[in-house]
Amino acid sequence: MKKQAAAMCAILAAAMLAGCGGGKTGDAEGETARSPADTKPKEPVELKLVPYWLSMSDREFEELLFQPLKAKYPHITMKLDRTDPVKLAASGEFPDIYYVANVRYSTFKDLDIPYDMSAMIKNKDHPIDLNAFSKPNIDWIIELGSKGELYGVPFDLNHYALFYNKDIFDKRGVPYPKDGMTWGELLELSRRLTFIDADVQYRGFVPPNPNVFSGTKTMPIYDPSTQKALLNRDNHKSILELIKPFYEIPGVVVNNEFPIKGADFLKDRTVAMMANWLTDIPSAMQAGNIQMNYDIAGMPSFEDLPGVTIHPGAKMMGISKTSKHKEDAYLAIQFFTSPEVQKKINRGGRLTALADETIRKDFGADMEVLKGKNIQGALAVKPAKMIPPHEYNAIIDGLFNGTATGLATGSKDINTLLREAQEAADKAIAEAEAAKKK
Repeated sequence: MKKQAAAMCAILAAAMLAGCGGGKTGDAEGETARSPADTKPKEPVELKLVPYWLSMSDREFEELLFQPLKAKYPHITMKLDRTDPVKLAASGEFPDIYYVANVRYSTFKDLDIPYDMSAMIKNKDHPIDLNAFSKPNIDWIIELGSKGELYGVPFDLNHYALFYNKDIFDKRGVPYPKDGMTWGELLELSRRLTFIDADVQYRGFVPPNPNVFSGTKTMPIYDPSTQKALLNRDNHKSILELIKPFYEIPGVVVNNEFPIKGADFLKDRTVAMMANWLTDIPSAMQAGNIQMNYDIAGMPSFEDLPGVTIHPGAKMMGISKTSKHKEDAYLAIQFFTSPEVQKKINRGGRLTALADETIRKDFGADMEVLKGKNIQGALAVKPAKMIPPHEYNAIIDGLFNGTATGLATGSKDINTLLREAQEAADKAIAEAEAAKKK
């Protein structure tokens, strides 16, 4: 999309940074002489960053990234643009940097936005060492390039965790969840914590989207050789069979309705346990100044995969092909992924993309809502390997997750739900492929 505009902007792109000339001894005191190019102030540059499919607030961007960047590179001013990427591409004015979750990278690929950074990371003055990142976090990005291209670098990641309301447990006299539970053990807890009190319906646990379960087993969902989805199969059937008993607990589904949003846990406080991304719930609590008697446990796991949970929610930053300030955009990304900034974002509640355990162990240390919480127990669960990235994964995942409603209400059996999801996915893929040929 907008390939001509992208090509034109790429031709116009020029390095905005003055060259870093080597100094030489200039006088008896050994002071370093600098060329006029070295001493000349850099021209002010305004960079824009577009985040997509992320929960990071404007405040976090400013305090954790943009203000420190300004202090490091005074000539760079960074601004946020939350406009939909498709609209931005259509306008011909796409931001310099994109920041996206792994599950939505295909949006930028389809728009022909990602720029190959493989040569830039070898910058002798500002290199990016790919070995510094945690392996699952960098591997999926490397796999995006078929010929050694590098379309971005990791910035942060996320893990699923089990959040629980201690007040509801105390009300029923039920012991708190333990790290290392199985889904079967969680089902029994949910039964004990689903009840009515003072005309209020409490629910022990409402399952997350089905792809959280399938993601734990790294189930492929698309076959490129046939251009078909891989949903109507026994492995996905077993996932829905595991989830169904949670909905069958009396009181979980009432009048064909069941809670699916964080408000039921954070605001209404009628759900005892909630599985969600580790960084998202604390960030929402802090942003909303929510006080709650809660704690965190490691995600439950399958009996045949103890201690393993869904693949990490990995996020990357990359440079757009149309950026007129690629060198400055690279400097910003290199700074954002440096230990200096990664320590800050990690302590601020965004899990570092770096493998350095001395940084990781301080996750959330600057967040009041995480003081005294079982962070290390939540992080001890091993994330599964990510499924191969593909542009149709989001379509297929969405349709698989859509089976939850029929599963919860009992309006359709599992075989029908999977067959219909498979057919809808195949139809959507065929239409997308046909559109490419027009």
